[in-house]
Amino acid sequence: MADHVPARHRSVLDAVAEDTERLQEAIRTRTVTATSTDGRITVAVSADGTVHDWRITGADDHTTRLVASLLELIGQAQGTAQKSIRIELDAIDDREEVRAATDAVRDALARAVPPTTSAQCDDTWDYDYESRGKSRIAAD
Repeated sequence: MADHVPARHRSVLDAVAEDTERLQEAIRTRTVTATSTDGRITVAVSADGTVHDWRITGADDHTTRLVASLLELIGQAQGTAQKSIRIELDAIDDREEVRAATDAVRDALARAVPPTTSAQCDDTWDYDYESRGKSRIAAD
């Protein structure tokens, strides 16, 4: 399929794609730390739910291993859930009507004509003529 998106629209689409990538990176990496009211448990979690760091003050080795195993299992389950969503999104993207809609938008963008600067008003407007209820276009 040929690329029907004009350069002026492509730059806008590229900017949106870059913003989307930055946002996705922030969701994965920007962490916030929360601490229990007694101050014994602290976790640092990103917006995608990944636990980046955790601490339990005074925890023995067994508790530390148990929490580490639990977080590893949560990560595995989260990865599997995200993969299943990606598979569903890919199936939607592969549907003929979605491709048709995408192509229609590209075609519409290709047909869009930017406003010309020659039609803009200049500083020589005859305001006196306009105030008498007549159009400058009609006067020319």
